[in-house]
Amino acid sequence: MKPRFISEEVEVRFATRPGPPSAFVWQGKEYKIVEVLSARQELDFKRAWWRRRHRDHYLVRTEDGRTFELYFHRGPGRRYWVLYREI
Repeated sequence: MKPRFISEEVEVRFATRPGPPSAFVWQGKEYKIVEVLSARQELDFKRAWWRRRHRDHYLVRTEDGRTFELYFHRGPGRRYWVLYREI
């Protein structure tokens, strides 16, 4: 499958905190995560502190076999989760 760009804000659920996401809700449907394939942090120190974009990226497989990349935007300002793409 060719990667599909999504870039939509989603609600993420956790089995335990702190920890990786265990599910996310996209377009009214819950997708349960069965495997975290990779996790990485993207830290932006090139910009002034009030414009930095720190993100935690997760490549996950859902119970229906689909693979998605999610990221958590950690600042500045509001914190939120984005369903970035389907791979």
